[in-house]
Amino acid sequence: MKKQLLSLVAALGLLTSANAQNYYSLKSTGVDNAGGYEYKQALVAGTTASVLAPIKDDVLSTEQTLPFGWTFFGQPVTKYVASDNGFISFNTTETTNPTTPVALPSTTAPKNAIFAYWYNFKLAQSGTGVPDQVSSWTYGTAPNRVHVIQWLSITTATGSFASFAIRIYEGKSFDVVLNQVGAALAGTIGVNNADGTIGYNIAGSPSVAWSTPSADGDYANMTKYRFLPGPQPSNEVELNSLDLPKMVQKNTNVSIKGKITNWGAQNLTSFKLNYAVGTGSTLTMQLSGLDIASNGGTYDFTHNVPYSNSISGDYLVNVWVSNPNGSADGDSSNNFKSTNLTIVDRTVPRRSIHEVFTSSTCPPCNPGNVQLASVLNQRLGKFAVLKYQYYFPSTGDPYFTLEGYNRGNFYGGVNSIPNLFVDGAWNDNPNSYTADIFDQFQTLPSIVEMTSSITVVGQKADIEVKVTPSSNITSGNYKLMVAIVEKQTTKNFKTNGETEFEFVMKKMLPNDAGTLFTFPLKDVSKTVNLSYTFPGTYKLPLLARTDATAAPTGANYGGINIANENSVEEFYDLQVVAFIQNSDTKEILQSSWSAQDWALGTKENKIENTNFEMYPNPTNGNVQIKMNKVNNGSYKIYDINGKVVLSSNIISPDFQINLDGLNQGLYFIEITNNEKTTIQKLNLTR
Repeated sequence: MKKQLLSLVAALGLLTSANAQNYYSLKSTGVDNAGGYEYKQALVAGTTASVLAPIKDDVLSTEQTLPFGWTFFGQPVTKYVASDNGFISFNTTETTNPTTPVALPSTTAPKNAIFAYWYNFKLAQSGTGVPDQVSSWTYGTAPNRVHVIQWLSITTATGSFASFAIRIYEGKSFDVVLNQVGAALAGTIGVNNADGTIGYNIAGSPSVAWSTPSADGDYANMTKYRFLPGPQPSNEVELNSLDLPKMVQKNTNVSIKGKITNWGAQNLTSFKLNYAVGTGSTLTMQLSGLDIASNGGTYDFTHNVPYSNSISGDYLVNVWVSNPNGSADGDSSNNFKSTNLTIVDRTVPRRSIHEVFTSSTCPPCNPGNVQLASVLNQRLGKFAVLKYQYYFPSTGDPYFTLEGYNRGNFYGGVNSIPNLFVDGAWNDNPNSYTADIFDQFQTLPSIVEMTSSITVVGQKADIEVKVTPSSNITSGNYKLMVAIVEKQTTKNFKTNGETEFEFVMKKMLPNDAGTLFTFPLKDVSKTVNLSYTFPGTYKLPLLARTDATAAPTGANYGGINIANENSVEEFYDLQVVAFIQNSDTKEILQSSWSAQDWALGTKENKIENTNFEMYPNPTNGNVQIKMNKVNNGSYKIYDINGKVVLSSNIISPDFQINLDGLNQGLYFIEITNNEKTTIQKLNLTR
């Protein structure tokens, strides 16, 4: 699959006419990924339409409709056609589709057009990856919708490839994002009006060089050209972002922080920074003595008056900038931002959950899992791990299940692995995961305490999850998600070099949709008890899907049938992972697991929950049991398949069990005494 790689630079084009409305551009590095740049992600979410698909060359699409009203060169436009050669035209009767870019304006170039990257492209299919295509989708809500037209992995004249996009903003202007390029290109980026007499292009057109790729999904380094109606104002400041926590404990000082960008034609030496909470009074800070570069210089600010509140609740923090260089702002539409701040009575430490989509047939999954372990083992006791073995590449992992597949679709579709989600927010390849990223999430305060435990007898697992909110949570579509995982598996090894796999998801309870959860009042605990019996006997599927070119659904699913079989290698090795998640926002409030501080890549060497002594263990013969006292006691010994192989009542607190009739192997001894049951592992060697 061709990867999207994005890198951003900054440049201005030349204004070709001062007598009519034209455009100017501002070049910057870094884009948000709110709308999803990867075609397949958006497709799974049901928001992407293919405008042009392979195999085509030098063609224009059918007429496409903008989802909102918009103006181009001061004139309303409603429809467009897209070309495989890197441009769109709002002249839907356009027939010109040249392969050789020229400078703009031009009466011979396509009219009423935006040229994202005009070059001689074509739509082809390469290998088994994503097919070349031009796609469109819209994200956001009115009046702030964004319509995206994306050229994904399209083929160049030299057989290389490129990915780039146009983003049209409702009621505003547009930008061009350069994603991945496989080999150096030279083309045109710009605009041409309805008769080709007025236009603007990025300096260097028709030979704007594009040659520097970035790492896959590296949105921070993509190149963006922001196009705005000209002329460029001398003074124009944008409030880019706010850096405030989502929640804090009451009586805590909150610094009002963020970033601005100077889009004016001259350097920014001063501006006013303002904020107000709700309908409260405005606090203004005058910043001066600055020297922020024109055309994209940035500045990180902190207001000199922090905010604090002694009353818990939700508060709207409004922040805005004004008076750049003591003058009116040339574009005041981008000066304001707001964010919600929740003041809570008490916060608790967070245990960040790491959901990993991986596979034993995926070569980069091996180093990805190693990198993840290296980070997590530095932070024992502060995380939980849940791994979904996936259905690709090739035949996929034998321990793939449809519950894992549905979990991937919950996040909009998983189309490349390894893929890591942290607390339902951070999403990337675990090969790029670091301790700093871990700390960014784990150090965020939580308002939920959770504990979970699991008791396994034979093939039956009884689970208890206890949830205690430290503040009242009265709204939100929250689900309790519970998964039974096997700490280590070995039989699902395939082709990527891994021989041991950790915290492999075996079953979600009651299923991958979770359980609707209503919080009790603050500081009041709520306990949820769940039970599941793994059916049938162990099975190691050969294929996760029977056709490696199609989705693993219906007859094409080749994995475990959880209704009558299981893939548990060792029932004593089962653990439980639980977490509370908002189904709408994907935010995870807290997680817990029963393997509290177990480091990845190590084997468990301690026995917990022991209320009796058993020795010797391992043993090559009999085993001695010692208890404090006996009250209606009994014992059972299970083999690894859950079958009872020995059982008896207990009449003495100190007794011996004869194991002569048992084969070498691992067993479990369950002792019930005074209506309390405890299980320990028993290793019999010969």
